[in-house]
Amino acid sequence: MGMSTEKTRITVFVADELAKEFTERARQLGISGTALLNRGLPAELRYLAELPGPSERAAAAWRLYETLIGTTGAPSKRRRFNITLDREDSERLDQLCREKRVPRDVFIGFYLDFLVNGAEGVCEAPLKRASEILMNPRHEYEEKRKSGPTADETQDNPETEEYTPIKAVPQENPYSGLHMVRHAFKFLDEEQLDLWVRLMNENRTPENR
Repeated sequence: MGMSTEKTRITVFVADELAKEFTERARQLGISGTALLNRGLPAELRYLAELPGPSERAAAAWRLYETLIGTTGAPSKRRRFNITLDREDSERLDQLCREKRVPRDVFIGFYLDFLVNGAEGVCEAPLKRASEILMNPRHEYEEKRKSGPTADETQDNPETEEYTPIKAVPQENPYSGLHMVRHAFKFLDEEQLDLWVRLMNENRTPENR
């Protein structure tokens, strides 16, 4: 049976600057922050489920922290953040936060902080990284093409006497196929080429159209 598509909206409060930066990063990806959270939270909940809960002392400290923020606004301004989730995910979120004795707003705040800032020594900021990749998807490939081997190599380790194969980085123009097609049909004029394309489309099987 598929997952329910019934939606519900939850309201959390997170640090104003964090909410602002998260919203901006999501906008750079061309997606709303709510849509991003609706897609990403189920996986994060599975991750949370595997983590040990805090000690009673830590849980009490979080409750005090939340109470102080809720009544004084300290230590930072907080912004109302509305998130639309599948009802099952929303109920799972509440259940896990109770089990782990972590306030829901705190959990969401930590998750947004990870998406915006990453984890030092573990990974760089996920949203920033994703945005950079989408803005210039070929950048990494081009950097590897400049510095990588042009032919297959082996790297030996004198201590273990083992060899590590290193595959060559393809050097050809990724759009070279376009030139090949153009060369193959250079004997056709525009009218003949249009006719050939029309005939090809008419003869394609329904499943390949």
